[in-house]
Parts: sequence; structure tokens; C-alpha cells
Amino acid sequence: MRVIICSLPDSTTEREIRQFVLSAICSFLQRLLRRRNRINSIEIIEITDTTCRSTEYHAIVDFEQPDIALLAIKKLNGTKLKGAPVVVREYQTRSSYRDRRRQSSEVPLLAIHNRRKGGRRRLNLSKKTVRISGVFQPGNSCQPFVLEGSIS
Repeated sequence: MRVIICSLPDSTTEREIRQFVLSAICSFLQRLLRRRNRINSIEIIEITDTTCRSTEYHAIVDFEQPDIALLAIKKLNGTKLKGAPVVVREYQTRSSYRDRRRQSSEVPLLAIHNRRKGGRRRLNLSKKTVRISGVFQPGNSCQPFVLEGSIS
């Protein structure tokens, strides 16, 4: 199950996110023994609004077990990370069929019956993955590797 942590400070690292999440789902003894089988990967994304030039940072944490992810949501939502309040919720993937921001839409907007009435979506967003960690190599499932930097 994937969880998104919204409104991160821009200087937040993957290690700080891992410690923040593990502090809620593990006891001190479990963290001391380095039980790392609970989090599969952490992805930090940067979302830039091109109209007002504002930048937001979010983290997507992939948990091995759904009940641990729900526990993390319950304990971390509304808490502070580096002095800034964060919102923690389940990550929902958006279907490309219903996304109004697609440029080459095969379905006219009027044909979508259950669309939002207001303009709540920000239309001019660009998403860039800043850091990914804990992703497993395809050939060796035992060795995680850390990839830092921009991915296009």
C-alpha cells in the first residue's frame, strides 16, 4: 500500500522521512534492531505550478503491509516534520482516462458525466521525481540500492 506525505519542507531528506515514519510504526527496540522489512521504497517528488511558480515537495512511501500503512496514516496525519505540519493519506493513482490535464484527449470533456463542477484542479503542474530510495534491482531482490538525483 502506498501512502503520500504532503507539504514537506524543501530540505527534507529520504533518511528523515524514513525516521519520521518508523517513529510512528515501530518501537525504539525495533528501530534499534533495524527491522527494515516494513518500508519498500520512498519517492520524493517535486511539483511546480508553472503559473505562480510555487514548488511543493511530497513523499510517496510504499509499505509492505496495508495494516502498517493505515497505522502510519493514523499516527502521522497532522503531525509536524521539521516544524511544518504534514498531511498523510493513502496515495490514489489517477486514471489517465479521466484526467482533464491531458493534452491529446480522445474523449471530449462534455462526455465525462461524473466530473468535478468547480475548477479545483490546478491545470499547469509539472511533476519531477527528485529522489528514489529502496527500489530493488531487477536481478537481485535482496540488495536495495539508492538512486539520488533527477529522473526525467
